[in-house]
Amino acid sequence: MQINTDRLLVVDDEAGIRVLLKTVAEALGFEVRTSGNAEEFVAALKAFQPTMLVLDLNMPGCDGVELLRHLAKVGSEALVLLISGEDQRVLNAAERLGQSHGLRMAGVLQKPIMVPELEALLTGTRSRTISTADMRKAIDAEQLRVHYQPQLRIDKRGRWSIGGAEALVRWQHPALGLLLPGQFLAVAEEGNLMAPLTDFVLREAIGQGAAWSRRGQRVNVSVNVPPQLLTDVSLPDTISRLLDQYGMDGSALTLEVTENAAANDPDAMMDILTRLRLKGIGLAIDDFGTGYSSLKQLFCMPFTELKIDRSFVQELTGSAEAKTMVSAMINLAENLGMTACAEGVECQEVLDFLELSGCHSVQGFFICEPVTATEFERFMQDWREGGAQRLISMSRTGLSRHLGGATGGS
Repeated sequence: MQINTDRLLVVDDEAGIRVLLKTVAEALGFEVRTSGNAEEFVAALKAFQPTMLVLDLNMPGCDGVELLRHLAKVGSEALVLLISGEDQRVLNAAERLGQSHGLRMAGVLQKPIMVPELEALLTGTRSRTISTADMRKAIDAEQLRVHYQPQLRIDKRGRWSIGGAEALVRWQHPALGLLLPGQFLAVAEEGNLMAPLTDFVLREAIGQGAAWSRRGQRVNVSVNVPPQLLTDVSLPDTISRLLDQYGMDGSALTLEVTENAAANDPDAMMDILTRLRLKGIGLAIDDFGTGYSSLKQLFCMPFTELKIDRSFVQELTGSAEAKTMVSAMINLAENLGMTACAEGVECQEVLDFLELSGCHSVQGFFICEPVTATEFERFMQDWREGGAQRLISMSRTGLSRHLGGATGGS
């Protein structure tokens, strides 16, 4: 698979926006074409063969949702960045719709457009040529890295503490620098490399968790398990052997399973998940609220944690509906004997709401970005030395600076 986003097609009915986007993109080295209506878009898509599109949702005569359907119909592999003056909920819904059509979504951008944010999004997708062979080499040459995002947990006295860390894979590419999962996981999936990639993350995370435990620092480590591995009935035994090899208790490991994956093959899933729970391993429903499974089917399975998707959490500051949804999810987890973890916490207001709503644990850039194991240990040390309140009050930028400029992303 090749990812090359040098040819950009801008689709917007406002001439001023088209000029702005074209100017910024060309300064970054893109070859750019623009279109102001659906007919121009269809023609340019066929003739120009863009590798990235910036698409306005509010097109006259043919809105952005219809254009997304057309992209799916013609099998477009271009990255799609959505822009609109609509509220964030509409943008997020349109992005999820694009993903459900099988399109490669690059993100969303709300108007009025801020040039630095636009530049960051465009720069983050430029000129990445990655093949399956590159991905295989990255695994064999040990170019992959694991970063850890702290998870805060609240006790019955209302005190936050560091209770866990989500293990997130990174690729230290020799030419392109540190790549985030969204920039290479599709390559791994196409090349049937998710099994060795996940094995690497599991080994690193379990080994690191065991090392922390030996030093008296119990940290529950969470690892994402892709759907491809959840049909292998030997998975519980494989993980059990890893736990024995590194000397880590199964209760210190949580495996995260996406909501849609949990609904794919319920019989096989029930077998695998039940055996994992019998071995004491925690199970989390990841990205909860974004899937299409039935609640009855989902909650027949032995999950221990419900992870509230960031798309709901990030709307808490301005949406009464989001507050209702998140509160309901927390109550649902509580009533089913599960814990609730909110992802994507990015400000004090959201953290305060989650605390008042009884959320059990949180993670997000406001607390700490994903960092190396060494930087995670520094974060724990600061917390133990009484810096919790100071750290919580810091902005994302300030905390990143405090941790030595660690790179983030999930």
